[in-house]
Amino acid sequence: MAKIEVNNLTYTRARFSLELASLRIEPGEKVALMGENGCGKSTLLNLMTGLIEPPRNTVSYRGKELQQIRHGERARLFAVLPQFSDISFPFSVFEVALLGRYVHMTGTDFSEEDKAKTLALMELMDIARYKDHSYAELSGGEKRRVMLARVLNQEAPVIYLDEPNSSLDIRHTLEIFHHLHQLPQTVITSVHDINLAHRYFDRFLFFKQGKLLHDVRREGVTANLLSEVYDVSVTTNTDSFSFRP
Repeated sequence: MAKIEVNNLTYTRARFSLELASLRIEPGEKVALMGENGCGKSTLLNLMTGLIEPPRNTVSYRGKELQQIRHGERARLFAVLPQFSDISFPFSVFEVALLGRYVHMTGTDFSEEDKAKTLALMELMDIARYKDHSYAELSGGEKRRVMLARVLNQEAPVIYLDEPNSSLDIRHTLEIFHHLHQLPQTVITSVHDINLAHRYFDRFLFFKQGKLLHDVRREGVTANLLSEVYDVSVTTNTDSFSFRP
C-alpha cells in the first residue's frame, strides 16, 4: 500500500489560500478531513489526486512525486469520488459501476470476475435491483451509491471521497461508512457530520481558513477543539452505540 506525503504545499486561487507544511498518511489509515465550508478540504483532496495540479515536489506516493506518476498508474494507485460527479452517457447502472474495473482489464472486454465483483458491490450499495435501469433515471442518492460502487470497484490502495454521504439517507450512510471503516485500504474523506466521523474514523484533520489547525486521533476530538474550529459552543455526550464521546 502507499504512504502519502504532502510537504510545503501552498495553493492560491482568487481570495483563498491553502497552506500545509507537512502531512504524512500511513497505509490503512482512515482519515477524516473536517472544518467549516470553504476551509480547504475539497481543495486539498483535489491537489492530492491531481484533479488540481499541485506545485512540484509537494505531493508524493511511496516516495514518488505525483507528477511522475502516469495517469494510468494513478488510477491503479488511488480511486476518487469528487464532491460532484455524474455521467452524461446513456449507460445502465451496471455499466457505470463496471467502469471501476477498467484499470484491471487485460483484454478488450471485462472478465467474468470483473462482472461478479461489480454485482457484489452493487448488492453492498443496495442498487443491484436497478442493474438494468438507466443511470440517468435514478435519484440523487441512488446515483451517489452507484458512483461509490464504481470507486470501490477499482480496488485501489488509496480511496479519496469528497462528502460521500451527500444525498444519502441515514440507513445507507451508516451502512456505507461501516463498510469503509472495515476496508484494509487507506480512506481519506471530507465529511461534515462530526458524530458520524467520530464513530467510523481514527484520525481527524481539522482545517480553518486554509490552514491545518489540528491533527488528532479520535480521543483528541474534544469540545474545546470543536469550539475553536467551528466558532460555536460545543458539548459532548457519550454515544450509546459506541460508548465513546
